[in-house]
Amino acid sequence: MRSARWLLLLPLAVFAALLAGAEAWVAHGGAPMTLPRPSDVLRLLWTEHAVLAGQLGVTVLTAACGFLLALAIALAVGFAVYAMPRSEGAVLTVGAVLSSIPMIAIAPILSVWLGLTLGTRVLITVVICVFPMLVSVVQGLRESKAGEQELFTVLAASPWQRFRLLALPSAVPLLIVGLKISAPLAVLGALIGEWNGAETGLGVVMLNAMFGLQVQRLWATVLIACAVSSLAYAYICLVERVAGYDRAPLPEAS
Repeated sequence: MRSARWLLLLPLAVFAALLAGAEAWVAHGGAPMTLPRPSDVLRLLWTEHAVLAGQLGVTVLTAACGFLLALAIALAVGFAVYAMPRSEGAVLTVGAVLSSIPMIAIAPILSVWLGLTLGTRVLITVVICVFPMLVSVVQGLRESKAGEQELFTVLAASPWQRFRLLALPSAVPLLIVGLKISAPLAVLGALIGEWNGAETGLGVVMLNAMFGLQVQRLWATVLIACAVSSLAYAYICLVERVAGYDRAPLPEAS
């Protein structure tokens, strides 16, 4: 227990040391103009927390909708691949091609085609998030044991019953891995969508601060985005721990 507590406190101590070092560096005039004093950034976060929280809410809504929609698509495609195993190679190839496209370059085209709407920003988030989930689902569906598969064959279970009662529960541990990867990506997708013509959101505040040379506000938005991404990852880890999937399985007796 003590070692786990130290492992938790160590990153916080390192982060505090970096903040203290940056504060002293800026105070002595050795830092560039683009690096503000951390105390000034924290002061801005405190004085403008209401405005920033409102803009953050828009970003979180976009990220959450895109994340959940990507999960639904991954599960639906996973069921199709499970029902038609020969389609697995083609599906994963298409997913890999889509994931290799730089979204920062494609997002402006999607914004022109579909308009500067919330739906467009959600779609950008979905494209960024769906491939890690899909790979985790497809690989996890293979995890069911041969004996369990034979039992469902004897019981004449339908493909949907096999998927829902056998394959999907076996895939949950690997699916959680995909969710851990996609949770921070959802925040990134929401920001990219907002960078391409949105009127509200944390990404808009970030762009306005960058072009207006408002260095303190820019660093404040970056800090918020990093915190939200970390919290999204931590939330999936918490769900994994509460559900009991963080425990390593016991080795089988030979």
